[in-house]
Amino acid sequence: MNRQFHNVITLYATLLFAVGLALAAPVRAQQTATGPVTGVSDGDTFYMTIDGRAVRVRLAQIDAPEKAQPFGRRAEQSLRDLIGKRQVTVTWTQADQYGRPVVQAEADGVNVNAEQVRRGFAWAWPRYTTDPRLLDWQAEARAARRGLWADPNPVEPWVWRQVHRKGGR
Repeated sequence: MNRQFHNVITLYATLLFAVGLALAAPVRAQQTATGPVTGVSDGDTFYMTIDGRAVRVRLAQIDAPEKAQPFGRRAEQSLRDLIGKRQVTVTWTQADQYGRPVVQAEADGVNVNAEQVRRGFAWAWPRYTTDPRLLDWQAEARAARRGLWADPNPVEPWVWRQVHRKGGR
């Protein structure tokens, strides 16, 4: 076999293998659940009952200050005010590195993720934000100096975690 023919066969086999992997990859189905909130961990994480068991969930596309950060406890209280002891509907397609569903949450007709940003108690997380309206609501909260934006130099949680914890979230 000449070298050029061998290279073509190798390329063809590699492409077939890659296509096979892509076709075999699981399709992430959207999941939805409704249940009562049983606790709030911080400004972007809470517990709810899904199918009879307590599940810790993480709000998608946003990042709230950590508890030890300025406005961390206020962000937690804001989330508690929004969803505490209420029925919440969550929708997700994936889990984070800790196995928590990363959700869009709605309570009493309110988009909880967006409301935390509107109130100034969470950032639209640039790394994960797919809804450009979150950036607009963040800009409005910042201009109005709502929540954490009252601080002249707020530190993004993902930056704060790099400094204060090994490995971050």
